[in-house]
Amino acid sequence: MPRTCNDALNDMLSGISTRTLVEKPCKIVKVNSQYSVDIEYYDNNQPDYLYNVPVKHLQTQSAFVFLGLKSGDCGTVRFFDNDVSGYSFDDEYISNEVRTHDINDNLFSLGFYPAKSQYVFPKGDVVIGTTSGAVINLNSSGITISGGEIIITGSSVSIGNETTIDGKKFLEHTHSNGNEGNPTGGVV
Repeated sequence: MPRTCNDALNDMLSGISTRTLVEKPCKIVKVNSQYSVDIEYYDNNQPDYLYNVPVKHLQTQSAFVFLGLKSGDCGTVRFFDNDVSGYSFDDEYISNEVRTHDINDNLFSLGFYPAKSQYVFPKGDVVIGTTSGAVINLNSSGITISGGEIIITGSSVSIGNETTIDGKKFLEHTHSNGNEGNPTGGVV
């Protein structure tokens, strides 16, 4: 059967798609800083490496969630549609250079793990934690903090008058040893 124009077009598109870098699974091989990592990714089933790849964090001008980076952490490396090489140095940067999905226009995003390595997250609406067991769980019924020692620092800490500790009202409890069970009028 003779080849058609459609066959030739399919071959051409297939060739382009195997050469166009869009997004690939990868893992960190070296942490350079909290904003830059070296990664290993696979292209055509062959390992390849990228160096000084910028890291995507959850960050705005007024808030952030920082996840510590370690060698072996998995994610994806993305390749942009155009030149972004100057963006990290100047947020007004506009490039006139035409390049598409260039190997230098990349970004590492955290958290894309293979099924055998996925962590089983605790249930909750918003959960922040470490795999070693420290967890802050926010949901409609309240906030739960668990795992290890809890340290609160600041110039002032306010605790409401209905606060309870182990079922006892914080500001209206009595002491057994030393105060003969008399009300203390609060913490002394």
